Amino acid sequence: MGKLICVDAGHGGTDSGAVGNGIKEKDIALKAALKLGELLKKQGFNVIFTRAADKFINLGERCRIANSNAADLFISVHINSASSVQARGTETLCYSQNSFAEIVQKNLIERLKTKDRGVKERKDLYVLNGTKMLAVLLEIAFISNPQDASLLKKDLFLDDFANAVVKSVCKHFGVGFVGDEKSQESVKKDDVKQESAKKETVEVKKNIDVLLNGKKETVSGYFADGKNLFTADFIRELGFKVGYDKNTKVVTLDNDDVRDIKIIVDGKEKEAASVLRNGFNYVLLRDLEKLGLFDLDYKDGVVYINSKKMS
Repeated sequence: MGKLICVDAGHGGTDSGAVGNGIKEKDIALKAALKLGELLKKQGFNVIFTRAADKFINLGERCRIANSNAADLFISVHINSASSVQARGTETLCYSQNSFAEIVQKNLIERLKTKDRGVKERKDLYVLNGTKMLAVLLEIAFISNPQDASLLKKDLFLDDFANAVVKSVCKHFGVGFVGDEKSQESVKKDDVKQESAKKETVEVKKNIDVLLNGKKETVSGYFADGKNLFTADFIRELGFKVGYDKNTKVVTLDNDDVRDIKIIVDGKEKEAASVLRNGFNYVLLRDLEKLGLFDLDYKDGVVYINSKKMS
């Protein structure tokens, strides 16, 4: 084929470019540029990179690489950013309006399903006015927008970017495009199917053997993600009170267990209400007072106990 494409990954090294939502422009631009370059090679194009690693290359050197190698097309890959988190979408920048810029913008929007910000002339950008061949600068999406940033983190999204650009390059030079024409919608549906299949394989209902106070018990439960999960009914059997708040969607567990216990007072068996907590029975002071063990009084936040002598 003989056509040489210069792929330029924006920023790099000490120049991180835009930063936002946990990612850096230099990293995403490099990943996207490498995907683009490899796919161009598969289509039969010759490819040179201004950088293929995380290193700083000044703008003049980027232009020199493209010009000295007599590249037929220069494609610079960038990630956009704005002071407003509402700004989002994809745009193509060029020195002057041209058919390739229009084609690549159209294909990017069709493939990525992002907001169409159009083709814009930017005669002030160094890599557009310093290169001797047809050149475009592609702003894939906004790193400052949470929704766009979440897309930029996905390899499938960057694969779609590469496919859309290569398809455009092929059309520009009048050659057939052999790529992955799978749509974003199909990818999303496949992701849902794969996730559902994953859940079906890891969630298995089973009987689980447990030792309860030294006694073996068999209870119903589930095995998921390498863990045995018990039902709320089994938790209740252990003496816990299980509740669920629909508003906060929080499950509550209460291990307080109120019961009557026997107390021997002066050789006589009596009963008092107690609460079992952490293996100990707690009895209300008022109930012990009723058993005649002491007199009880409460004033100004202080409990007064007067013991009684047993005869």
